[in-house]
Amino acid sequence: MASESELPDSTPEEELRSLEETVDRLLEVLASVRERAREAEEAHGELRAALARTEGEEGAEPASAEERLRKLTEENERLRSILDEGREKAERIRSRLVLLEDEAT
Repeated sequence: MASESELPDSTPEEELRSLEETVDRLLEVLASVRERAREAEEAHGELRAALARTEGEEGAEPASAEERLRKLTEENERLRSILDEGREKAERIRSRLVLLEDEAT
């Protein structure tokens, strides 16, 4: 236990004011922590909702999202291939038309 010679030279009013300031700072920190927790909970809810939308059902597993992504990627590659073939055919038709126009003149 501290002896009287080790006690600070402050009045009870000063100590009370210091204690009040400390409590005020702690209340500010508490308010900040509560706000951050609220924001984190809100973000968590938004992420869960986004995941549910990608799955088409509430509570779906992330593994099924990966499977859906894989299937969509495969479908995208297939559609790109179809577009490439269509472009090639359109270019051949255009070339024939140019040739026919040249022959007609």
